[in-house]
Amino acid sequence: MQYKMIFRVVLTMLKKSFLFFFILFITNQLSASKTVIKGFAKSFGDQELSVFTYTDYITYNKKNIGYITINKDETFNFEFEHTETTAIYLKIEDKTTWFYIEPGKVYNISLSYNEEFNKGRIYDKQLSLKFNFPAPNELNQEIKKYNQKYDAFFDENYLLFVKRNRSVEPKIKAFKTKMIKEIENASSDFVKNHIIYSIAQLENSINVSFDDKATGKNSKNTKANLYLEYLNNKPILYNNKEYMMLFTDFFKTELKDLTLQMSGLDVIKAINEKGNFKALLTSLNKYPFLEEEEFKQLFALYSLYTISGDKYFKRANIIAMINEQKTTSKYPQQKIIAEEIYRLLTQKKLDKGNKAIDFNLYNQNNELVSLNSFKGKHLYINFWATWNIPSQKEMKLMEGLYKKYGNSIEFLSICTDNNIEKMNTFIKKNPSYTWKFLHVGKSQKLLDDYNVATLPFYVFLDEKLNIISSPAARPGGTAERATEENIEKEFYDIVNKK
Repeated sequence: MQYKMIFRVVLTMLKKSFLFFFILFITNQLSASKTVIKGFAKSFGDQELSVFTYTDYITYNKKNIGYITINKDETFNFEFEHTETTAIYLKIEDKTTWFYIEPGKVYNISLSYNEEFNKGRIYDKQLSLKFNFPAPNELNQEIKKYNQKYDAFFDENYLLFVKRNRSVEPKIKAFKTKMIKEIENASSDFVKNHIIYSIAQLENSINVSFDDKATGKNSKNTKANLYLEYLNNKPILYNNKEYMMLFTDFFKTELKDLTLQMSGLDVIKAINEKGNFKALLTSLNKYPFLEEEEFKQLFALYSLYTISGDKYFKRANIIAMINEQKTTSKYPQQKIIAEEIYRLLTQKKLDKGNKAIDFNLYNQNNELVSLNSFKGKHLYINFWATWNIPSQKEMKLMEGLYKKYGNSIEFLSICTDNNIEKMNTFIKKNPSYTWKFLHVGKSQKLLDDYNVATLPFYVFLDEKLNIISSPAARPGGTAERATEENIEKEFYDIVNKK
């Protein structure tokens, strides 16, 4: 009997454990639904498509979601887990587009590139995006319809906005009334909030102050009223870009302004003397617009970021306070924001004198080459791509520099194309380029490690592989007529010191 009792107890415990893990599994599946992006990328067959988002809308640090190679027939299919509605970005070569995604949805799109539309663009080339089977009530379609109306309204009143003329107020009010009426039937709260907070930004753009003494007309469009309408006791929409743009613009100088008043002395003391986040929160308790705890903590966190470069505040203390918040905050999204701010403020990986970030990449002979193998000489690295015209033009200049300084300085070109064969073909077509070439391959993180945002991009290392400059000067001009963009002056000085 005793054994039977034990068996029953064990069996009951196993059943409960199974039920617990089953519920946990189902919960995870529901919270992270698979999103699918598929379709066509005209003229981009066999190119790499990267997908990314931002960690938050305060730091705008990039968060990679993944990479795929577009099929030769120009089709692609990318699947990933995602938990919330947010904006995602698609990038092919140096061309980008974006749209909103919802968890668990399938997006069938077509991508193309319009040369005429991008004429004159250097760093912000845009892909054309088309939804192949758009549903009228789909989130992107509803936002697109609203954005067209918003753009028309802004263009019509452009001069008034530029001059920050308060006579535009009744026009904003009429536009706002009309839009709010229309969004009663919007399919989601995300769309409604997009519309509401983009209009709020318009209202905030007209030099609002707390009491509006500027006009003497008792305008209702004061900062206090805007706060009460859009921010006071409202949910913090961390993943809604329009909300966060209003928040950051609304409070971008607020903490500094508070410290310029006698009542703000304890705020200064909390930062410069105590260097303690809790002390800062205590000093902010007296301000009525910061009664709600989560809102107050976000305000404090963002405000520390805005003053982090101000000479009147101790940067070391600010960094310590943000570090405190990234580990102790009870608000998960604020932990992420604090982590990203901390990373930005302490990021020294590419500072002069720091060790260069290591890598192991393949050359055209399929041999794995490490950065460490270049130790002993100064090393000039350029990141490039076969599709990038400036890369190829400056490669000609590198050839001249290599002939002059190649005995003393090592040259390395890292190809960022998705396919190593493109690099190999390029090398065969240019036999005079005799310095070392490597291919980035699957090490796309390397581009993020070196903050490669545009091509070509250059890095210069000393003989111990410590960073001299990143980004480094480009291979233009001559040693006799040096400019800030000319690396040859540095080469000349190094060679002539030996």
